[in-house]
Amino acid sequence: MKINFIFLPNKIQLSLLLIGISLHCFTQTKPNVIVIYTDDQGAIDLGCYGASDIYSPNIDKLAKQGTRFTQAYVAAPVCAPSRAALLTGKYPQNAGVNGNTSHVPNSHGMPNDQYTLAELFKDNGYKTGHIGKWHLGMSAETSPNAQGFDYSFGHLRGCIDNYSHYFFWAGPNVHDLYENGKEVFYDGEYFPDLASDKALKYVEDHKEIPFFMYYAINMPHYPYQPTDKWRNYYKDVEKPRGDYAAFISTIDERIGFLMDKLETLGIRDNTIIVYQSDNGHSTETRAFNGGGNPGPYRGAKSSLFEGGIRLPTILSWTNNLPQNVVNNEFFMNIDWLPTLATLCGFNNLPKDVDGLDLSEMIKTPNSVSQRTEAFWKYGNQWAVRNNNWKLMGYPKDTSNKGKLDLEQDALFLSNLDDDISEIKNLATQYPEKVEALKTKFLAWEHGFETDIPKKTKPLNHLGINGEIKATTELDNRYKNIEILIDGKRGYLDYGSGQWIGQEGNDLEFILDLNETKTILEVAIGYLHNPSNWVFSPKFFEVAFSNDGVNFSKTMQSEISKTINNKHNFTDTLSMSTNEKTRYIKLTIKNIGDIPEGHIGVGNLCWFFIDEIIIK
Repeated sequence: MKINFIFLPNKIQLSLLLIGISLHCFTQTKPNVIVIYTDDQGAIDLGCYGASDIYSPNIDKLAKQGTRFTQAYVAAPVCAPSRAALLTGKYPQNAGVNGNTSHVPNSHGMPNDQYTLAELFKDNGYKTGHIGKWHLGMSAETSPNAQGFDYSFGHLRGCIDNYSHYFFWAGPNVHDLYENGKEVFYDGEYFPDLASDKALKYVEDHKEIPFFMYYAINMPHYPYQPTDKWRNYYKDVEKPRGDYAAFISTIDERIGFLMDKLETLGIRDNTIIVYQSDNGHSTETRAFNGGGNPGPYRGAKSSLFEGGIRLPTILSWTNNLPQNVVNNEFFMNIDWLPTLATLCGFNNLPKDVDGLDLSEMIKTPNSVSQRTEAFWKYGNQWAVRNNNWKLMGYPKDTSNKGKLDLEQDALFLSNLDDDISEIKNLATQYPEKVEALKTKFLAWEHGFETDIPKKTKPLNHLGINGEIKATTELDNRYKNIEILIDGKRGYLDYGSGQWIGQEGNDLEFILDLNETKTILEVAIGYLHNPSNWVFSPKFFEVAFSNDGVNFSKTMQSEISKTINNKHNFTDTLSMSTNEKTRYIKLTIKNIGDIPEGHIGVGNLCWFFIDEIIIK
């Protein structure tokens, strides 16, 4: 016969047992934090944001378990500066990342002296992990492990093929998968699954100690490579929408894996979840010109219209923060750092952040946001929002929802309360608002008078009635060379249609004046836009001819003194002469590689010219 003995503790033993259980249960009083950052996800591309053609039950459930924001913004419309803003609580310009960082091995990204979310959590006793995309530096000193993360797994460049883990978008093709700074190989294994498995393991390994995990999901950024399960689910949806939607559902499924793990481990109620996209959906060629949906908004990735910067954003902390809330207040990704710090009870918030602590607004639904204004600057585009009014300089509509007039729409005013579509420019209707918002932009530390569009003044010079041809190969995107002698200077925007550009190489043209004329000066107008890897030409050379065949010895212009200038502007290079001639051969010299001190060092420079001025 089997006898079962029952242990009956005495009062002292029972008290000690209860104390032990209590200590185990309450050892971790700090909440865990997981920030999920998706890549190129459109403004409404979730079921909970109104997308009827996308299946996203896990993220929709997350929204019901917390707050879904309808006016949450990121500080830049492309990947790297948006991520820098998230991790530092600063405008990208103050975080040292104005544009996308270089893919060149050992090139620097976000400066190492920036204080990140990871370092903040680490200084408060947390373990910190990064999983997924980085895109903030290729050098050891700007790697995740050097920016506060105890653990890191993922790719360092902007995107990879999800099976080979190669970066294909600049030669030579290069493998890009690292774990704690060491290259690792998982040939043929699906990267979203690799990242998901690493995330689940990280949570499991740290279930008994507070952790901060930055889960930078690399989807739905191109290449569109959803799983067969979800590709089949959307097989009747026209591409590229079908593959893009399948990628969103691939994300959602892996979010479900993560939520299930937190529930299984019993730490869901002690974990703050942030979900946000880094910028709007891509309309680039590699994304098949679209797939995502900006909904009622205008703009997409690379645009400062709402569709490029106003994105799906969710915050959930079950049984600690309000649930099933739709928050219509103004919020920005730079606000996460101070807001999360307060929610976690930190008292060592850095003093130089641009973000605002909006934790009280989140705790108290229907309260008013402290954020009333924000600034954006990306390349030549800029924007300022104050309450419901928004002014943009040199706007770009990458969603192609409407036409923009180069001159009439160079300053674009919107009232977001009345028209979130931003289709109609209100600048001429409300000139006083334009001036007020321009004043605010210029008062911002990164707003300059040179950023403000100016009316173009027609030039009158000897080349206007001439004929021009290129004798070197032109970039396919910039072949309308007649603009070089149309008497107009271009805006501070290489993509405005007023410029001819070349990457790495020189350009040569022959200008026929149609009759012999006395030439006293030759000049070229150029664009200097280092934030977009556009630099002034090094110099230009000129030769003269009366028959168009036999040219004189070349003469060289002044050498540019503005190559290392960090600001964006337009200027001219010139050369004095005294020649009677009909034909002028001009060779514009590219400086070649991007110079030292620039984030894109090692890549080829672009130059752009807008007018050949003959006097």
